[in-house]
Amino acid sequence: MLPIDHPVSTYAISVVEGDRVAGDLVRMACERHLMDLETGRDRGLYFDCAAADRILNFAKLIQHTTGPMAGKPMALEPWQQFRHGSVFGWKRIGTGLRRFKSTYHQVGKKNGKTTDTAVPALYTQIADGEASPQGYCAATTRDQAGLLFNELKKMVAASPLLSNPQAMKVWRYQIETPLTGGFIKCLSRDGGASDGINPHFAARDEVHRWTDRELAEVVVQSMLARSQPIDWAITTAGADLNSVCGELRRYSDKVLRGDVNDDSFFAFVAEPPQDCDPADPVAWAMGNPNLGVSFKQEDLARLYEQAQAISGRMPNFKRLHLNLWTEGAEAWIDRAVWDQGGQPFDEDRLFGRKAWVALDLSKKVDTTSIVIAVPVDGLIYLICYTFLPEGPKGFIVRAQTENREFVGWRDEGWLEVHKGGAIDEDQVVERLQWIVNHFDVQEIAYDRWGMDGVVKEAIRRRFPMVEHGQGYASMSAPMKMFEQRSMERRIRHGGNKVLTWAVGNVFRDEDAAEQIKPNKRKSTGRIDPAVAAIMAVGRAENAEEKRKAREILTV
Repeated sequence: MLPIDHPVSTYAISVVEGDRVAGDLVRMACERHLMDLETGRDRGLYFDCAAADRILNFAKLIQHTTGPMAGKPMALEPWQQFRHGSVFGWKRIGTGLRRFKSTYHQVGKKNGKTTDTAVPALYTQIADGEASPQGYCAATTRDQAGLLFNELKKMVAASPLLSNPQAMKVWRYQIETPLTGGFIKCLSRDGGASDGINPHFAARDEVHRWTDRELAEVVVQSMLARSQPIDWAITTAGADLNSVCGELRRYSDKVLRGDVNDDSFFAFVAEPPQDCDPADPVAWAMGNPNLGVSFKQEDLARLYEQAQAISGRMPNFKRLHLNLWTEGAEAWIDRAVWDQGGQPFDEDRLFGRKAWVALDLSKKVDTTSIVIAVPVDGLIYLICYTFLPEGPKGFIVRAQTENREFVGWRDEGWLEVHKGGAIDEDQVVERLQWIVNHFDVQEIAYDRWGMDGVVKEAIRRRFPMVEHGQGYASMSAPMKMFEQRSMERRIRHGGNKVLTWAVGNVFRDEDAAEQIKPNKRKSTGRIDPAVAAIMAVGRAENAEEKRKAREILTV
Protein backbone atom coordinates (compact mmCIF):
# COMPACT_ATOMS: atom_id res chain seq x y z
CA MET A 1 0.00 0.00 0.00
CA LEU A 2 1.24 3.47 -0.84
CA PRO A 3 1.21 5.98 2.04
CA ILE A 4 -1.26 8.17 0.15
CA ASP A 5 -3.74 5.27 0.12
CA HIS A 6 -3.48 4.48 3.82
CA PRO A 7 -6.54 5.25 6.05
CA VAL A 8 -4.51 7.96 7.77
CA SER A 9 -4.09 9.73 4.44
CA THR A 10 -7.63 9.11 3.20
CA TYR A 11 -8.95 10.79 6.34
CA ALA A 12 -6.60 13.74 5.80
CA ILE A 13 -7.69 14.09 2.19
CA SER A 14 -11.39 14.02 3.11
CA VAL A 15 -10.83 16.83 5.63
CA VAL A 16 -8.70 19.00 3.35
CA GLU A 17 -11.12 18.62 0.45
CA GLY A 18 -14.07 19.53 2.65
CA ASP A 19 -15.81 16.16 2.49
CA ARG A 20 -15.58 15.81 6.27
CA VAL A 21 -16.46 18.51 8.84
CA ALA A 22 -13.44 19.63 10.85
CA GLY A 23 -12.12 22.79 12.48
CA ASP A 24 -9.15 24.78 11.26
CA LEU A 25 -6.54 23.12 13.47
CA VAL A 26 -7.61 19.59 12.49
CA ARG A 27 -7.49 20.67 8.86
CA MET A 28 -3.96 22.03 9.43
CA ALA A 29 -2.90 18.72 11.02
CA CYS A 30 -4.19 16.93 7.93
CA GLU A 31 -2.45 19.36 5.59
CA ARG A 32 0.76 18.84 7.56
CA HIS A 33 0.50 15.07 7.08
CA LEU A 34 -0.12 15.33 3.36
CA MET A 35 2.65 17.87 2.89
CA ASP A 36 5.09 15.67 4.81
CA LEU A 37 4.27 12.76 2.50
CA GLU A 38 5.68 14.94 -0.29
CA THR A 39 8.54 16.70 1.44
CA GLY A 40 9.23 14.72 4.64
CA ARG A 41 12.14 12.75 3.20
CA ASP A 42 14.03 16.00 2.80
CA ARG A 43 14.00 16.20 6.60
CA GLY A 44 14.68 12.49 7.16
CA LEU A 45 11.04 11.44 7.68
CA TYR A 46 8.94 8.70 6.10
CA PHE A 47 5.52 7.14 6.70
CA ASP A 48 5.59 3.43 7.52
CA CYS A 49 2.23 1.95 6.47
CA ALA A 50 2.95 -1.38 8.15
CA ALA A 51 3.72 0.30 11.50
CA ALA A 52 0.52 2.34 11.27
CA ASP A 53 -1.44 -0.82 10.44
CA ARG A 54 -0.07 -2.62 13.48
CA ILE A 55 -1.53 -0.12 15.96
CA LEU A 56 -4.85 0.00 14.09
CA ASN A 57 -5.10 -3.79 14.00
CA PHE A 58 -4.08 -4.06 17.64
CA ALA A 59 -7.08 -1.93 18.59
CA LYS A 60 -9.36 -4.72 17.33
CA LEU A 61 -8.02 -6.99 20.10
CA ILE A 62 -9.48 -4.66 22.71
CA GLN A 63 -13.12 -4.81 23.77
CA HIS A 64 -15.35 -2.02 25.04
CA THR A 65 -16.15 -2.53 28.71
CA THR A 66 -18.89 0.02 29.42
CA GLY A 67 -22.12 1.28 27.87
CA PRO A 68 -24.06 -0.21 24.97
CA MET A 69 -20.82 -1.23 23.21
CA ALA A 70 -19.61 -3.39 26.13
CA GLY A 71 -18.22 -6.72 24.93
CA LYS A 72 -17.77 -5.60 21.35
CA PRO A 73 -14.33 -5.22 19.70
CA MET A 74 -13.06 -1.69 19.43
CA ALA A 75 -13.42 -0.17 15.98
CA LEU A 76 -11.44 3.03 15.63
CA GLU A 77 -13.25 5.84 13.86
CA PRO A 78 -11.43 7.61 10.97
CA TRP A 79 -10.37 10.53 13.20
CA GLN A 80 -8.91 8.05 15.68
CA GLN A 81 -7.17 6.09 12.93
CA PHE A 82 -5.61 9.36 11.77
CA ARG A 83 -4.20 10.13 15.20
CA HIS A 84 -2.96 6.67 16.13
CA GLY A 85 -1.72 5.90 12.65
CA SER A 86 0.15 9.21 12.46
CA VAL A 87 1.86 8.85 15.83
CA PHE A 88 2.96 5.25 15.22
CA GLY A 89 3.40 5.41 11.44
CA TRP A 90 5.75 8.33 11.00
CA LYS A 91 9.41 7.26 11.35
CA ARG A 92 12.90 8.67 11.00
CA ILE A 93 15.10 7.51 8.15
CA GLY A 94 18.22 5.68 9.33
CA THR A 95 17.01 4.71 12.80
CA GLY A 96 13.46 3.57 12.02
CA LEU A 97 12.42 5.11 15.34
CA ARG A 98 9.20 7.03 15.72
CA ARG A 99 9.12 10.64 14.71
CA PHE A 100 6.61 11.84 17.31
CA LYS A 101 7.53 11.81 20.98
CA SER A 102 5.17 14.47 22.32
CA THR A 103 1.46 14.53 21.48
CA TYR A 104 -1.50 16.73 22.37
CA HIS A 105 -5.08 15.55 21.84
CA GLN A 106 -7.91 18.00 22.59
CA VAL A 107 -11.48 16.88 21.90
CA GLY A 108 -14.86 17.51 23.51
CA LYS A 109 -16.28 15.54 26.40
CA LYS A 110 -17.85 12.13 25.73
CA ASN A 111 -15.73 11.51 22.62
CA GLY A 112 -14.13 8.40 24.08
CA LYS A 113 -10.78 9.90 25.07
CA THR A 114 -10.20 7.41 27.87
CA THR A 115 -11.16 4.35 25.81
CA ASP A 116 -9.19 5.68 22.88
CA THR A 117 -6.04 6.14 24.98
CA ALA A 118 -6.12 2.49 26.03
CA VAL A 119 -4.93 1.53 22.54
CA PRO A 120 -1.43 3.10 22.70
CA ALA A 121 -1.15 2.44 26.43
CA LEU A 122 -1.52 -1.32 25.95
CA TYR A 123 0.22 -1.49 22.57
CA THR A 124 3.41 0.11 23.91
CA GLN A 125 3.49 -2.52 26.66
CA ILE A 126 3.22 -5.62 24.57
CA ALA A 127 3.87 -4.96 20.88
CA ASP A 128 6.35 -2.09 20.65
CA GLY A 129 9.60 -4.05 20.91
CA GLU A 130 10.68 -2.04 23.96
CA ALA A 131 12.54 -3.71 26.82
CA SER A 132 10.90 -3.27 30.24
CA PRO A 133 8.45 -0.59 29.09
CA GLN A 134 7.08 1.52 31.89
CA GLY A 135 3.58 2.92 31.31
CA TYR A 136 1.88 5.52 33.46
CA CYS A 137 -1.65 6.87 33.79
CA ALA A 138 -0.82 10.33 35.06
CA ALA A 139 -3.13 13.01 36.45
CA THR A 140 -3.11 15.62 39.17
CA THR A 141 -5.22 13.45 41.48
CA ARG A 142 -5.18 9.75 42.21
CA ASP A 143 -8.88 9.47 41.37
CA GLN A 144 -8.45 11.04 37.94
CA ALA A 145 -5.45 8.86 37.14
CA GLY A 146 -7.44 5.84 38.27
CA LEU A 147 -10.16 6.42 35.68
CA LEU A 148 -7.90 5.37 32.81
CA PHE A 149 -6.01 2.78 34.86
CA ASN A 150 -9.21 0.99 35.92
CA GLU A 151 -10.45 1.05 32.33
CA LEU A 152 -7.19 -0.58 31.24
CA LYS A 153 -7.59 -3.30 33.85
CA LYS A 154 -11.08 -4.11 32.63
CA MET A 155 -9.93 -4.18 28.99
CA VAL A 156 -7.09 -6.56 29.76
CA ALA A 157 -9.40 -8.85 31.72
CA ALA A 158 -11.92 -8.88 28.84
CA SER A 159 -9.36 -9.81 26.17
CA PRO A 160 -8.44 -13.53 25.89
CA LEU A 161 -5.12 -12.61 24.29
CA LEU A 162 -4.09 -9.85 26.70
CA SER A 163 -5.29 -11.67 29.83
CA ASN A 164 -3.04 -14.66 29.11
CA PRO A 165 -0.81 -14.81 32.22
CA GLN A 166 2.30 -14.84 30.03
CA ALA A 167 1.13 -11.62 28.40
CA MET A 168 -0.38 -9.39 31.09
CA LYS A 169 -1.35 -9.77 34.74
CA VAL A 170 -3.78 -7.43 36.46
CA TRP A 171 -3.17 -6.49 40.08
CA ARG A 172 -4.86 -3.88 42.22
CA TYR A 173 -2.27 -1.15 41.72
CA GLN A 174 -0.32 -2.44 38.73
CA ILE A 175 -0.67 -4.17 35.39
CA GLU A 176 2.36 -6.38 34.79
CA THR A 177 3.57 -7.48 31.37
CA PRO A 178 5.75 -10.60 31.87
CA LEU A 179 6.17 -10.91 28.11
CA THR A 180 8.24 -7.70 27.97
CA GLY A 181 9.11 -7.10 31.62
CA GLY A 182 6.99 -3.97 31.69
CA PHE A 183 4.18 -2.55 33.80
CA ILE A 184 1.52 0.15 33.92
CA LYS A 185 0.86 2.18 37.08
CA CYS A 186 -1.00 5.27 38.23
CA LEU A 187 0.97 8.45 38.76
CA SER A 188 -0.31 11.54 40.55
CA ARG A 189 0.96 14.31 42.75
CA ASP A 190 -1.26 13.33 45.69
CA GLY A 191 -0.26 9.69 45.22
CA GLY A 192 3.48 10.44 45.35
CA ALA A 193 6.17 8.16 43.88
CA SER A 194 6.91 10.34 40.87
CA ASP A 195 10.67 10.29 41.38
CA GLY A 196 12.81 7.68 39.62
CA ILE A 197 10.31 6.86 36.89
CA ASN A 198 11.43 6.00 33.36
CA PRO A 199 8.30 6.04 31.18
CA HIS A 200 8.11 4.56 27.72
CA PHE A 201 4.49 5.74 27.50
CA ALA A 202 2.70 8.26 29.72
CA ALA A 203 -0.94 9.22 29.33
CA ARG A 204 -1.50 12.61 30.93
CA ASP A 205 -5.25 12.74 31.46
CA GLU A 206 -7.41 15.91 31.50
CA VAL A 207 -4.40 18.18 31.31
CA HIS A 208 -6.61 21.28 31.56
CA ARG A 209 -6.99 20.45 35.26
CA TRP A 210 -3.21 20.26 35.83
CA THR A 211 -2.05 23.06 38.09
CA ASP A 212 1.12 21.22 39.05
CA ARG A 213 3.90 22.17 36.64
CA GLU A 214 6.41 20.06 38.56
CA LEU A 215 4.54 16.82 37.87
CA ALA A 216 4.30 17.66 34.16
CA GLU A 217 8.02 18.35 33.97
CA VAL A 218 8.89 15.15 35.87
CA VAL A 219 6.87 13.07 33.40
CA VAL A 220 8.34 14.70 30.30
CA GLN A 221 11.96 14.91 31.45
CA SER A 222 12.02 11.36 32.80
CA MET A 223 11.46 10.06 29.26
CA LEU A 224 14.81 11.25 27.98
CA ALA A 225 16.49 7.88 28.53
CA ARG A 226 14.02 6.08 26.24
CA SER A 227 14.69 5.85 22.49
CA GLN A 228 11.12 6.45 21.30
CA PRO A 229 8.87 7.37 24.23
CA ILE A 230 5.40 8.86 23.85
CA ASP A 231 3.97 11.65 25.99
CA TRP A 232 0.22 11.34 25.30
CA ALA A 233 -1.52 14.45 26.65
CA ILE A 234 -5.32 14.23 26.43
CA THR A 235 -7.87 16.83 27.49
CA THR A 236 -10.95 18.86 26.82
CA ALA A 237 -10.51 22.60 26.55
CA GLY A 238 -9.82 24.54 29.74
CA ALA A 239 -10.71 27.91 31.20
CA ASP A 240 -7.23 29.37 31.69
CA LEU A 241 -4.76 29.61 28.82
CA ASN A 242 -2.11 30.74 31.31
CA SER A 243 -1.67 27.17 32.50
CA VAL A 244 0.28 24.00 31.74
CA CYS A 245 -2.43 22.89 29.33
CA GLY A 246 -2.84 26.37 27.86
CA GLU A 247 0.83 26.36 26.94
CA LEU A 248 0.40 23.05 25.10
CA ARG A 249 -2.64 24.40 23.29
CA ARG A 250 -0.77 27.52 22.18
CA TYR A 251 2.26 25.47 21.15
CA SER A 252 0.00 23.18 19.11
CA ASP A 253 -1.35 26.20 17.29
CA LYS A 254 2.15 27.44 16.46
CA VAL A 255 3.33 24.04 15.22
CA LEU A 256 0.26 23.39 13.09
CA ARG A 257 0.39 26.87 11.57
CA GLY A 258 4.05 26.44 10.76
CA ASP A 259 5.25 29.21 13.07
CA VAL A 260 7.38 26.67 14.93
CA ASN A 261 9.18 23.72 13.29
CA ASP A 262 8.96 20.69 15.58
CA ASP A 263 8.89 17.34 13.80
CA SER A 264 8.66 15.49 17.11
CA PHE A 265 5.36 17.08 18.18
CA PHE A 266 1.91 15.85 17.07
CA ALA A 267 -1.28 17.81 17.77
CA PHE A 268 -4.94 17.13 17.12
CA VAL A 269 -7.16 20.00 18.32
CA ALA A 270 -10.82 19.51 17.46
CA GLU A 271 -12.49 22.87 17.97
CA PRO A 272 -14.72 25.26 16.00
CA PRO A 273 -13.90 28.96 15.52
CA GLN A 274 -13.90 30.95 18.76
CA ASP A 275 -16.73 33.17 17.49
CA CYS A 276 -18.91 30.30 16.26
CA ASP A 277 -22.63 30.11 16.93
CA PRO A 278 -22.94 27.62 19.81
CA ALA A 279 -26.29 26.51 18.36
CA ASP A 280 -24.74 25.49 15.03
CA PRO A 281 -24.56 21.68 14.55
CA VAL A 282 -21.52 22.23 12.32
CA ALA A 283 -19.70 23.74 15.30
CA TRP A 284 -20.79 20.75 17.38
CA ALA A 285 -19.26 18.37 14.84
CA MET A 286 -16.00 20.32 14.80
CA GLY A 287 -15.56 19.97 18.56
CA ASN A 288 -16.90 16.43 18.73
CA PRO A 289 -15.44 14.13 16.06
CA ASN A 290 -17.29 11.20 17.64
CA LEU A 291 -20.69 12.89 17.41
CA GLY A 292 -23.23 10.31 16.30
CA VAL A 293 -21.00 7.46 17.48
CA SER A 294 -20.36 7.69 21.24
CA PHE A 295 -23.28 10.07 21.83
CA LYS A 296 -26.22 11.45 19.87
CA GLN A 297 -26.74 14.88 18.34
CA GLU A 298 -30.10 15.19 20.13
CA ASP A 299 -28.28 14.77 23.45
CA LEU A 300 -25.98 17.65 22.57
CA ALA A 301 -29.01 19.70 21.46
CA ARG A 302 -30.61 19.13 24.86
CA LEU A 303 -27.45 20.29 26.64
CA TYR A 304 -27.40 23.42 24.47
CA GLU A 305 -31.02 24.21 25.32
CA GLN A 306 -30.20 23.94 29.02
CA ALA A 307 -27.15 26.20 28.60
CA GLN A 308 -29.24 28.73 26.72
CA ALA A 309 -31.78 28.86 29.53
CA ILE A 310 -29.23 28.76 32.36
CA SER A 311 -26.57 31.11 31.04
CA GLY A 312 -24.20 30.11 33.80
CA ARG A 313 -23.95 26.76 32.02
CA MET A 314 -22.97 28.30 28.69
CA PRO A 315 -19.23 28.64 29.44
CA ASN A 316 -19.09 24.95 30.35
CA PHE A 317 -21.15 24.00 27.32
CA LYS A 318 -18.65 25.82 25.12
CA ARG A 319 -15.67 24.34 26.96
CA LEU A 320 -16.84 20.76 27.44
CA HIS A 321 -19.01 20.24 24.38
CA LEU A 322 -17.65 22.68 21.79
CA ASN A 323 -14.11 22.14 23.07
CA LEU A 324 -13.50 25.89 23.17
CA TRP A 325 -11.29 27.57 25.74
CA THR A 326 -13.37 29.90 27.92
CA GLU A 327 -12.13 32.64 30.18
CA GLY A 328 -14.32 34.92 32.27
CA ALA A 329 -17.83 34.63 33.64
CA GLU A 330 -21.30 34.91 32.17
CA ALA A 331 -24.66 35.38 33.87
CA TRP A 332 -25.88 32.33 35.77
CA ILE A 333 -29.58 32.18 34.82
CA ASP A 334 -30.75 33.98 31.71
CA ARG A 335 -32.78 37.04 32.68
CA ALA A 336 -35.58 36.22 30.23
CA VAL A 337 -35.99 32.79 31.85
CA TRP A 338 -35.92 34.21 35.37
CA ASP A 339 -38.42 36.98 34.59
CA GLN A 340 -41.02 34.42 33.54
CA GLY A 341 -41.37 33.52 37.22
CA GLY A 342 -42.03 37.13 38.22
CA GLN A 343 -45.83 37.15 38.18
CA PRO A 344 -47.21 38.66 41.42
CA PHE A 345 -48.88 36.27 43.85
CA ASP A 346 -50.82 36.68 47.09
CA GLU A 347 -48.55 35.59 49.94
CA ASP A 348 -51.50 35.39 52.33
CA ARG A 349 -52.92 32.46 50.35
CA LEU A 350 -49.77 30.48 51.16
CA PHE A 351 -50.17 30.81 54.92
CA GLY A 352 -50.50 27.50 56.71
CA ARG A 353 -48.83 25.50 53.94
CA LYS A 354 -45.70 23.41 54.37
CA ALA A 355 -42.64 25.60 53.88
CA TRP A 356 -38.88 25.22 53.82
CA VAL A 357 -36.85 28.19 54.98
CA ALA A 358 -33.18 29.07 54.49
CA LEU A 359 -30.98 31.78 55.95
CA ASP A 360 -27.81 33.18 54.52
CA LEU A 361 -26.41 34.84 57.62
CA SER A 362 -23.56 36.97 56.34
CA LYS A 363 -21.32 39.29 58.30
CA LYS A 364 -23.21 41.77 60.42
CA VAL A 365 -22.22 44.66 58.15
CA ASP A 366 -23.41 42.89 54.97
CA THR A 367 -26.76 41.70 53.68
CA THR A 368 -28.54 38.83 55.38
CA SER A 369 -31.39 36.98 53.69
CA ILE A 370 -34.23 34.67 54.58
CA VAL A 371 -36.05 32.82 51.81
CA ILE A 372 -39.22 30.76 52.21
CA ALA A 373 -39.93 28.05 49.62
CA VAL A 374 -43.56 26.91 49.44
CA PRO A 375 -44.32 24.10 46.95
CA VAL A 376 -47.86 24.19 45.51
CA ASP A 377 -49.13 22.03 42.65
CA GLY A 378 -45.74 21.58 41.01
CA LEU A 379 -44.68 25.22 41.44
CA ILE A 380 -42.33 26.61 44.07
CA TYR A 381 -43.23 30.03 45.48
CA LEU A 382 -40.35 32.03 46.95
CA ILE A 383 -40.77 34.76 49.55
CA CYS A 384 -37.54 36.62 50.17
CA TYR A 385 -36.60 38.96 53.02
CA THR A 386 -33.27 40.77 52.79
CA PHE A 387 -31.79 42.85 55.60
CA LEU A 388 -29.11 45.54 55.27
CA PRO A 389 -27.61 47.79 57.97
CA GLU A 390 -27.70 51.47 57.03
CA GLY A 391 -23.94 51.79 57.63
CA PRO A 392 -21.82 54.19 59.72
CA LYS A 393 -22.53 57.17 57.43
CA GLY A 394 -26.20 56.50 56.92
CA PHE A 395 -28.28 54.56 54.43
CA ILE A 396 -28.28 57.13 51.61
CA VAL A 397 -24.49 57.33 51.59
CA ARG A 398 -24.29 53.53 51.56
CA ALA A 399 -26.75 53.31 48.68
CA GLN A 400 -24.85 55.92 46.67
CA THR A 401 -21.62 54.02 47.29
CA GLU A 402 -22.82 50.46 46.65
CA ASN A 403 -26.10 50.42 44.71
CA ARG A 404 -28.44 53.36 44.17
CA GLU A 405 -31.29 50.89 43.70
CA PHE A 406 -31.20 50.17 47.45
CA VAL A 407 -33.36 53.25 48.10
CA GLY A 408 -36.11 52.22 45.69
CA TRP A 409 -36.02 48.62 46.89
CA ARG A 410 -36.42 49.79 50.49
CA ASP A 411 -39.37 51.99 49.58
CA GLU A 412 -41.03 49.16 47.63
CA GLY A 413 -40.63 46.74 50.52
CA TRP A 414 -38.02 44.44 48.98
CA LEU A 415 -35.25 45.51 51.39
CA GLU A 416 -35.40 45.92 55.18
CA VAL A 417 -32.88 48.49 56.44
CA HIS A 418 -31.64 48.26 60.02
CA LYS A 419 -30.43 51.23 62.00
CA GLY A 420 -26.73 51.49 62.77
CA GLY A 421 -23.70 49.82 61.29
CA ALA A 422 -24.70 46.19 61.80
CA ILE A 423 -27.61 43.82 61.26
CA ASP A 424 -30.09 43.84 64.14
CA GLU A 425 -30.11 40.16 65.08
CA ASP A 426 -33.25 40.56 67.18
CA GLN A 427 -35.19 41.72 64.11
CA VAL A 428 -33.95 38.71 62.14
CA VAL A 429 -35.13 36.36 64.90
CA GLU A 430 -38.52 38.10 65.05
CA ARG A 431 -38.92 37.68 61.31
CA LEU A 432 -38.21 33.97 61.75
CA GLN A 433 -40.81 33.86 64.52
CA TRP A 434 -43.36 35.52 62.23
CA ILE A 435 -42.60 32.92 59.52
CA VAL A 436 -43.00 30.03 61.97
CA ASN A 437 -46.32 31.50 63.12
CA HIS A 438 -47.71 31.84 59.59
CA PHE A 439 -46.36 28.75 57.80
CA ASP A 440 -46.05 25.05 58.53
CA VAL A 441 -42.26 25.30 58.62
CA GLN A 442 -40.57 21.94 58.06
CA GLU A 443 -36.95 23.11 58.24
CA ILE A 444 -34.87 26.23 58.59
CA ALA A 445 -31.53 25.63 56.86
CA TYR A 446 -28.55 27.75 57.88
CA ASP A 447 -24.81 27.91 57.43
CA ARG A 448 -23.07 27.14 60.71
CA TRP A 449 -20.61 29.96 60.06
CA GLY A 450 -23.40 32.55 60.32
CA MET A 451 -24.46 34.74 63.23
CA ASP A 452 -24.16 32.70 66.41
CA GLY A 453 -26.65 34.85 68.27
CA VAL A 454 -29.44 34.33 65.72
CA VAL A 455 -28.88 30.58 65.57
CA LYS A 456 -28.72 30.13 69.34
CA GLU A 457 -31.94 32.06 69.86
CA ALA A 458 -33.67 30.17 67.05
CA ILE A 459 -32.66 26.86 68.61
CA ARG A 460 -33.83 28.08 72.04
CA ARG A 461 -37.23 28.82 70.51
CA ARG A 462 -37.28 25.25 69.15
CA PHE A 463 -37.31 26.28 65.51
CA PRO A 464 -36.55 23.27 63.25
CA MET A 465 -32.97 24.32 62.49
CA VAL A 466 -30.83 22.28 60.03
CA GLU A 467 -27.16 22.96 59.27
CA HIS A 468 -26.39 23.49 55.58
CA GLY A 469 -22.80 23.90 54.35
CA GLN A 470 -21.73 26.25 51.57
CA GLY A 471 -19.18 23.99 49.85
CA TYR A 472 -19.53 21.84 46.75
CA ALA A 473 -20.80 18.79 48.63
CA SER A 474 -23.68 20.70 50.21
CA MET A 475 -24.54 23.20 47.46
CA SER A 476 -24.12 21.23 44.23
CA ALA A 477 -27.37 19.24 44.29
CA PRO A 478 -29.53 22.20 45.48
CA MET A 479 -28.01 24.54 42.90
CA LYS A 480 -28.55 22.06 40.06
CA MET A 481 -32.13 21.59 41.28
CA PHE A 482 -32.63 25.37 41.33
CA GLU A 483 -31.31 25.62 37.78
CA GLN A 484 -33.58 22.83 36.60
CA ARG A 485 -36.69 24.27 38.21
CA SER A 486 -35.90 27.72 36.81
CA MET A 487 -35.49 26.28 33.34
CA GLU A 488 -38.80 24.44 33.73
CA ARG A 489 -40.46 27.77 34.67
CA ARG A 490 -41.60 26.28 37.97
CA ILE A 491 -40.15 28.92 40.30
CA ARG A 492 -42.35 31.90 41.22
CA HIS A 493 -40.54 34.79 42.88
CA GLY A 494 -43.16 37.52 42.52
CA GLY A 495 -40.76 39.92 40.86
CA ASN A 496 -38.69 40.41 44.02
CA LYS A 497 -36.12 42.91 42.79
CA VAL A 498 -33.47 42.17 45.39
CA LEU A 499 -33.62 38.43 44.69
CA THR A 500 -33.54 39.09 40.95
CA TRP A 501 -30.47 41.31 41.40
CA ALA A 502 -28.73 38.64 43.49
CA VAL A 503 -29.48 35.85 41.00
CA GLY A 504 -27.98 38.01 38.26
CA ASN A 505 -24.80 38.47 40.32
CA VAL A 506 -24.08 34.76 40.85
CA PHE A 507 -20.89 33.26 39.48
CA ARG A 508 -21.34 29.51 39.01
CA ASP A 509 -18.21 27.67 40.13
CA GLU A 510 -17.43 24.06 39.23
CA ASP A 511 -14.85 21.59 40.51
CA ALA A 512 -13.11 18.63 38.87
CA ALA A 513 -16.00 16.30 39.75
CA GLU A 514 -18.49 18.67 38.04
CA GLN A 515 -19.99 19.68 41.36
CA ILE A 516 -21.15 23.29 41.44
CA LYS A 517 -21.70 26.09 43.94
CA PRO A 518 -22.06 29.87 43.97
CA ASN A 519 -18.71 31.60 44.33
CA LYS A 520 -19.15 34.75 46.41
CA ARG A 521 -15.64 35.98 45.73
CA LYS A 522 -16.01 35.80 41.95
CA SER A 523 -19.60 37.02 41.81
CA THR A 524 -20.25 40.55 40.57
CA GLY A 525 -22.21 41.74 43.63
CA ARG A 526 -24.03 40.46 46.68
CA ILE A 527 -25.60 37.05 46.23
CA ASP A 528 -26.93 36.30 49.73
CA PRO A 529 -30.63 36.18 48.68
CA ALA A 530 -29.76 33.83 45.80
CA VAL A 531 -27.79 31.52 48.10
CA ALA A 532 -30.70 31.37 50.55
CA ALA A 533 -33.11 30.69 47.67
CA ILE A 534 -30.94 27.81 46.41
CA MET A 535 -30.84 26.29 49.89
CA ALA A 536 -34.60 26.65 50.41
CA VAL A 537 -35.51 25.17 47.03
CA GLY A 538 -33.03 22.35 47.50
CA ARG A 539 -34.46 21.39 50.91
CA ALA A 540 -38.05 21.58 49.61
CA GLU A 541 -37.34 19.45 46.55
CA ASN A 542 -35.30 16.96 48.55
CA ALA A 543 -38.26 16.48 50.89
CA GLU A 544 -40.61 16.08 47.92
CA GLU A 545 -38.40 13.40 46.38
CA LYS A 546 -38.31 11.52 49.69
CA ARG A 547 -42.11 11.73 49.92
CA LYS A 548 -42.50 10.27 46.43
CA ALA A 549 -40.05 7.49 47.27
CA ARG A 550 -42.09 6.58 50.36
CA GLU A 551 -45.29 6.51 48.30
CA ILE A 552 -43.71 4.12 45.82
CA LEU A 553 -42.61 1.81 48.63
CA THR A 554 -46.09 1.72 50.17
CA VAL A 555 -48.00 1.06 46.91
